[in-house]
Amino acid sequence: MAASYPAVRAALEAQWTRLIEGFAATDPDQPSRIVGWSVADLERHVSQTGESLGRLAAEPPAKGALTGLGSWIQALAGLREQTADDVRNEPAPALAIVAPVALSALDAADPDKPIRQRTGVHRLADAALFRLIEGVVHGLDLPDPLLPDRSARRIVVRALAELLASLAPGRSVELRIPPDAAIQLIEGPRHTRGTPSGVVETDPASFLRLATGRMTWSGGVEHGLVRASGKRTDLSEYLPLLA
Repeated sequence: MAASYPAVRAALEAQWTRLIEGFAATDPDQPSRIVGWSVADLERHVSQTGESLGRLAAEPPAKGALTGLGSWIQALAGLREQTADDVRNEPAPALAIVAPVALSALDAADPDKPIRQRTGVHRLADAALFRLIEGVVHGLDLPDPLLPDRSARRIVVRALAELLASLAPGRSVELRIPPDAAIQLIEGPRHTRGTPSGVVETDPASFLRLATGRMTWSGGVEHGLVRASGKRTDLSEYLPLLA
């Protein structure tokens, strides 16, 4: 079940607060876990997208067909070079300056308002979720990975798990990500009681790393961070969801 807009907005504020503290405590010249990006680059990117969200929240509604999480992720793949150029060449205030302005703009706007980003036309509420996903994932990209806000982590894990289920529909495998989510997926014999024929279990941080390409499926299994038993439980065909 998708998180409500108030829950997403509150989680975004909490996660941005953690990121502000994490950036302040880290040498900006240190390499992040994204190849070629420093910690300063990482903060600049989060600030750039946060500033954009606040600005678009205050602008008139956009026109065009609305798209959601799956389309946003697909569009990101074609924007890697542009994103890297923005990080290198576009200045941005510190996240501590951007966050309160953007959050105030969100509070004053209709969450159903369409806004236009490079990734397409999205509901403002969905765009806030996208910023939350970035905030949680990029916290994990710090040299010392940042423990996400619990609510933010749960919302992001559930959103990505539900996207995975939509890409691999079925009920023959159960993916367990305690304590945040449990979904069924993959076509095959459907179980109606007891343990399904296939079970995959991992923790939230490992799932986020799998879903975003920070960890391979084989690496997760090899190091015991992913436990898979039964048939059809190799999910490497569907992962990562975004990178």
